[in-house]
Amino acid sequence: MNSRTCSVLSERRSIRNFKREPISDGVMQELMELCRWAPTARNSQSYYFIVIKKPEIIGALSEIRGPAKPIGNAPIAVAICGDPEKSRRFIQDACIAAYHFMLASWCLGLGTCWIADMDRPEVKEMLGIPKEHYIATVTPLGWPEEVPPPPPRKPGEEFFRTIE
Repeated sequence: MNSRTCSVLSERRSIRNFKREPISDGVMQELMELCRWAPTARNSQSYYFIVIKKPEIIGALSEIRGPAKPIGNAPIAVAICGDPEKSRRFIQDACIAAYHFMLASWCLGLGTCWIADMDRPEVKEMLGIPKEHYIATVTPLGWPEEVPPPPPRKPGEEFFRTIE
């Protein structure tokens, strides 16, 4: 493994402002093909994606989210969900799939931003998601207007403990 291949991990940024350029069907197909390889517990493949293009729904999701509204700045929003009927680990599976989606998007030049606290009854109702399913995030998706510089990070040794 070389550092160029792994640079997506250190170079990915949260994008909150997007160009109004549409995302082609071909790019969306490529993104979905990459995302279907996200790992899950026991290969349950319990996650799914809802691609939202309707401006009225994107606007309503942005309003539900509150003060920070990057969803409303994007041409597309994507809900990433987990189905409890397919796995006991559907929450973890959905979160892994969401991050897989964010990395795959970045590899294709697209920007995303993790939006927390979207597992809400009104969001599920709006998107036709069963109440027992889990929404890991509703992320904006689009071509970045700009890529912010990297934020400061703690030294690597502060993240790891070794038990010998």
